[in-house]
Amino acid sequence: MDLDKIAALKSEFTRKKTHVDAQLKSGLQNQIEVTQSGIRAIVDGQKTLHAIKEEMMKIDKLCAEAENMIHEFPLINKISKIHRNFVAVEEIKSSLQGLDIKLNEVGRMLESDSGDSLTNEMPNILPVHFAITQLQDFKADVMHQSERTDNDVKGTLEGYFAPLEDTVGLFDERVGIIAMSLIELVRAGNKSLVVRLAKIVDAEERSDEKVVALQEAQTSHQEIASRFKSIQKGPKVARGYKEKFLACINASVQAKFEQAKEEFENDPEGLEESEFTKLVPPRWKIFDTYLKIYHDLMHDFLKEQIDKPDLDGQSLLSIIRWNGEYNKGMKTLGIRSIDLKPHVIDGREADLLKEYTQLIVMKMEEWMNNIIEDDTKDFVQRTHQPNEEDGKWHMSSVPTMFTMINQQLNVALDSSKGNVVSGVVDECVRLLKYRQTKWQQVIEQEVGKHIKASSREDLDDLPDGILEYMMSVANDQIRCAAYTQEISDRVAPLLSKKYEDEIRRSLEDAMNGFVDLATYCLAQIIEIIFNDLRPPVKNLFTAVWYGGNDMDTMVTTMRSYIVDLYPGLDDDLFPAFMHQLSEKTCVNYLSAVTSNKGIKFRSVEAANQVRADVGVGYGFLTEFIDRDEVKGVWTVLEHFLALICADKMTLGEKYDAFKEAYWDLPMNWVECVIKNRDDKTKEFMEIIKARQHYSPRGADPTIMSRCVSRT
Repeated sequence: MDLDKIAALKSEFTRKKTHVDAQLKSGLQNQIEVTQSGIRAIVDGQKTLHAIKEEMMKIDKLCAEAENMIHEFPLINKISKIHRNFVAVEEIKSSLQGLDIKLNEVGRMLESDSGDSLTNEMPNILPVHFAITQLQDFKADVMHQSERTDNDVKGTLEGYFAPLEDTVGLFDERVGIIAMSLIELVRAGNKSLVVRLAKIVDAEERSDEKVVALQEAQTSHQEIASRFKSIQKGPKVARGYKEKFLACINASVQAKFEQAKEEFENDPEGLEESEFTKLVPPRWKIFDTYLKIYHDLMHDFLKEQIDKPDLDGQSLLSIIRWNGEYNKGMKTLGIRSIDLKPHVIDGREADLLKEYTQLIVMKMEEWMNNIIEDDTKDFVQRTHQPNEEDGKWHMSSVPTMFTMINQQLNVALDSSKGNVVSGVVDECVRLLKYRQTKWQQVIEQEVGKHIKASSREDLDDLPDGILEYMMSVANDQIRCAAYTQEISDRVAPLLSKKYEDEIRRSLEDAMNGFVDLATYCLAQIIEIIFNDLRPPVKNLFTAVWYGGNDMDTMVTTMRSYIVDLYPGLDDDLFPAFMHQLSEKTCVNYLSAVTSNKGIKFRSVEAANQVRADVGVGYGFLTEFIDRDEVKGVWTVLEHFLALICADKMTLGEKYDAFKEAYWDLPMNWVECVIKNRDDKTKEFMEIIKARQHYSPRGADPTIMSRCVSRT
């Protein structure tokens, strides 16, 4: 009972609770340790900051005390300032006098490094940067000192430094050109120039950080900073080389993307062969920065392309394929696609694949509908004969239709996505099966019109050529099945086992549909033939049948049709047609038992006439198909003959043999045969009814299941 399990369940829940409590306790302990470590770090930082503040206050106090300890300190301090100013002026004077010499030297080095070749290593670029940096720092100091002078002095100094600004401009321009050409330099093997540029940018970035730190210190501790003049030396303004450098990289990559956009719009197939795969050199020292610029531009570029309302299927496919190549390329650089923010196509691959498949399907539907419309129009109007190829009738559309299908499948295969190919194959099969259904509907309508007009004898109101067109449709189904098999053999092996099996099953379904439609066409041709055979069939087993030639008339009519059908029908279909014709002849012959009025089986005379009919029909059919195949169908007539001729003693035995061979033998048909025997007695029917015992159902319906009354 469930109550007996309470103790075990309680023990299990207690064990699980203990385990969970232990995990929670461990997690809580870790969190407490992390929190305590953070608190200790904050406290230590506060102590350090407080200690620095106290030391600064001590230094300030010592300075103030020193002034009071030394006699005449103000005078000494004043003289010291005059001396320092004198020395500073002498230094400025000396530097100003040597400014032109230094600028000429820098200009010489710049001229020595000039040249547009990607292999130009520009060996002087670091010395030039060092010299220019010193001169810029010197200018910053001088101009800072001149802030207390009049405008004339400032103007004179600015005139002295004007050539320096020109030189700096030339240097900045060169740095910009190098930054804009990083990719080309790396490819050309000029790595040393890239490394020296990185050192320059790094040094400038550090200098800018010092300037910013000094400005913040002067703002926060203005009084103390004013007492330490040394911290006022050096650059006063951030020169922003890092920002300019990144702007150049951005502009360079942007220019390449603009070029790539034009190339993509002209040739979407070229996306994978473009410069994109080589834009990020793995040896570049600021890889992450460069990667972010590149990735953001790539994301924006692809988003712009995807959002275009007129984006065609080929362009969409190129983007889908590029997404995979892009992630693969990033993986070789040690970057996981999941770490790239934002996702290069915003995670829309599934939607794009669906959209791509829909584009293919839309085109195929449009083409298929046009083909169906043209074919059915030709079939219904029959203003001209179908195409004749090697003496066989065909519609002209099938080769064109499968050429288009193969083209779309090739495009789908380019996606390298099994689900895309499988989806396109499924849509192809859906359209092909829709076409099969439309053909069956059109054939049914046209054959119905023909039979109806024939019964009214006004066939002149209908266009000729229905047999030729029906043979064309039947022949085309064999051709379609062959084309479909070729697609299966070509496409399926290119995919994984999962999609290979799916595609083969789907295409096999289409091929079965083609076979069924071809069989249906043959059956409808036979319906037309037997519509012409209605008069002789109506005579079967009636008074006019005895001694007549109705079977000869039927054979003559069938032969006239075969003369027209044999040359134009596919060689593989003709045997199938003759087999159907054989079965249809046998079925109609037997169905006359329940369909015709005034039938009478005159024992021996009826048996002789049946044998004569079988001889004529058998002889005719074996002219075109194998004798054993005809015998396999017409053997049923031997059982029919036995029911007509059997006496009272053997009737039950003959019926049992018939029932055993044809498990679905209709009882109403048997009763009709017995009732129309001229020698019947009441006992005959009692024998049959007494033997209607249960018999096992066979696997498939036999020919006797089709022996029903015809209207």
